[in-house]
Amino acid sequence: MAKMVKAAVMLAPGKMEVQKFPYPQPKPGAMVIKMEMSGICGTDKHAYKGEMVLYAGTEAEQRGVFPCVKGHENVGTIVEMNGEYPDYDGRPLQLGDRVTMCPNIICGKCYYCRHVFGWPYCAKNKTYGVYFPSNKWPHVTGGWAEYMYIFPGSFVYKVPPDMPLDIAVNIELMVVTNNVDRAKGYMEFASRGFGLMDTVLIQGVGAMGIAHLIKARVLGAGDIIALDTSDYRLKLSKEFGADYTLNVKKTTFKERLQFVRELTEGRGADMVIETTGLATVVPEGLDLLRRGGTYLEAGNFVDSGTTTINVHRHLAAKNVLLLGNTNHPNSEYYRTIKMMQRYRKDFPWQKFTTHKFPLDKAQEALEFSLGEKALKVVFDMTGKTK
Repeated sequence: MAKMVKAAVMLAPGKMEVQKFPYPQPKPGAMVIKMEMSGICGTDKHAYKGEMVLYAGTEAEQRGVFPCVKGHENVGTIVEMNGEYPDYDGRPLQLGDRVTMCPNIICGKCYYCRHVFGWPYCAKNKTYGVYFPSNKWPHVTGGWAEYMYIFPGSFVYKVPPDMPLDIAVNIELMVVTNNVDRAKGYMEFASRGFGLMDTVLIQGVGAMGIAHLIKARVLGAGDIIALDTSDYRLKLSKEFGADYTLNVKKTTFKERLQFVRELTEGRGADMVIETTGLATVVPEGLDLLRRGGTYLEAGNFVDSGTTTINVHRHLAAKNVLLLGNTNHPNSEYYRTIKMMQRYRKDFPWQKFTTHKFPLDKAQEALEFSLGEKALKVVFDMTGKTK
């Protein structure tokens, strides 16, 4: 009897089901990974709520599909390769190597692939855990499965053997914080961007917000202010280095504005980072920003609707530097892994992955991930989840 692979399938918004698929024998140049852990990303939560469009209005616009084996924050072990498969730096991978991968499969031929280094702006970008339907071969193209199929030419990276799984599963998420590194590069222009000891305000300290908090602290932030609706997440943000926390359900906008201005001698935050995934919080974030400040839009990875801003007050009058982001650089995985290893004792990384679920509890896992008592929820395929 042919070997079967168990996977958690998103059938439609709000509906998960565990199914079995034929084991995908790798075609020439491909590989199969035995999955160990896979995270539930904000993009997956959006899909669960029916918000499906990525890169809207661009050449790369794609709508997530149903049914689909999702999961693009992955760590697993190579169990089969059909021919040689190099890692991102060109070094040969071996059976038994623990790896993670960039979710983006790019064409290498379009204008963006030829002109933009490192960032997958590819006009024909295809995304693991989003683009491929599970009712077509190779079925398991996301990490919420016992095994995952990796197409030829994908960007794959070795994970240090001594990095715990519940830390390694967050490598892809930490790479997304590279927009903070980008902001740092603008500091030579009239004190724009993000500089040493700058005041940073983060709107939303779920997993994405905590990841950006870590990066801001590593790169030299001064005071860090965390905003959220969950006291649970705000308490965790303090453990990861936030200096001040404000619960937006328990404070008014005027109180938050007054707090930020008093902390910054009337100016406002030097940099505000949006990681809620809600378009509606953007106007407030711009109000809390100083003149000449930097606003990083990092949360709306899918089209979650529109909001209204006053172009003069929010952008022009303040000379705002606005950095959008719906992707991450495939060139930064190994640097990110080194950073996570170097600062392993400086942050309570073990508290980042707060909840683990087996595939059999997929519906419960998705519902729980939407609540206020979770940071990073993952599927654990090691069999050790209780």
